[in-house]
Amino acid sequence: MATQGDSVSRSVETEWLDSHPMAWAPHDFSSPEEAQTKPSYVIDIGERGVAEVEEALGAIKERGFDGDAITRDNFPLPQLEAQLAQVCLDVHRGRGFSIVRGLDPQKYTAEDNVAIFLGIANYIGEQKGAQDKKGTMLTHVTQSKVWTTPPELRHGIHTTSGLTWHCDMGTDVLALHVRSLAEAGGNTYVASSWTIYKELAASYPEVLEALCHANWPIQVSGNPPRHVVAPLLHVTKDKIIISVDPGRLGLHPATAKTGRDHVPDLSPLQLEALQVLSDLASKHRLRLDIKPGDIVFINNLSLLHARDPYVDAKRGPGRHLVRLWLRNPALAWHIPKLMRVPWEAAFGPGGKGVPSQRDKVETKYPVLPTPEYKPPKYTAGSAAFILEDNDDVNGQGSA
Repeated sequence: MATQGDSVSRSVETEWLDSHPMAWAPHDFSSPEEAQTKPSYVIDIGERGVAEVEEALGAIKERGFDGDAITRDNFPLPQLEAQLAQVCLDVHRGRGFSIVRGLDPQKYTAEDNVAIFLGIANYIGEQKGAQDKKGTMLTHVTQSKVWTTPPELRHGIHTTSGLTWHCDMGTDVLALHVRSLAEAGGNTYVASSWTIYKELAASYPEVLEALCHANWPIQVSGNPPRHVVAPLLHVTKDKIIISVDPGRLGLHPATAKTGRDHVPDLSPLQLEALQVLSDLASKHRLRLDIKPGDIVFINNLSLLHARDPYVDAKRGPGRHLVRLWLRNPALAWHIPKLMRVPWEAAFGPGGKGVPSQRDKVETKYPVLPTPEYKPPKYTAGSAAFILEDNDDVNGQGSA
């Protein structure tokens, strides 16, 4: 561990954080184990809200499902709009996360559930990010029982393994629709990078400096192996921005080739910094109270998140979440230039359109997990930003 630094010397840098709602501690929220009431970050839409959502869904079904065509205009929620506006503010300017509750996914078809998810998500961020260069706009985070591909050949989100502390590198807001939960485990945790920053500034100044230094090798393609260098933490006068997935740092084992100069290894100080960051995230973690049907919104630029390993029941679908990447142009944070490569891979140069739209690739909204799992060539990574083989991966010029 790094040597603890002088807490006084860094106190000025953290004073502005003391009253900010994004610099929260886990004890700031009510616990379901200690109280019968729901946590303060859960917004229950109630029966009236459910009826309004179903009315909007009915209009969408009459026109036929088209993920790109579902907008706030054709998915009107006049009574819920004020509640969702507050959720949006909470995510961008408040605590950094919120859960919308009240819908039962078992009442609806898989296609209807996707339409509902997209319809509500538009009120938090109307721009959607591409999750690969094939135009996939949503991902099923699950381990399907029909897959025969061994877990060690799958991406981490498609196994029952835990996911270490990370961000989904490349998006402003992470949205998750909870279809079903595991029999045991699979808890989702969040931690405020703003709170972590305060402790880093007070006790681990060398680690803080390392995280903010723009020399972290982030691999963006596999063949040929390419990387960009960027900071993992960026501090402005009113924001703490974090973008880190340990599985994307340094050279991926599958692309290591003897005798060629590729992606550099992490330095001892960088490895130590990642360990300190993980330790502090675990220290300040909050377990989210998640139930089937919940729609979870997480500010991906301000919070880290992680997952426990889990066990699925022998019968039933098992743990199943659906993932969207969102951006709200009106409330969007400025992305530092050196941190834009994964972000522009999802939302296009300057956030003006996802690559799939720019390149005229058809966008895809799969309503079910794929019946056959095709093993990715590069399986490391906690959750997002999967390596791809391409001569022009992730807009290299924008770095």
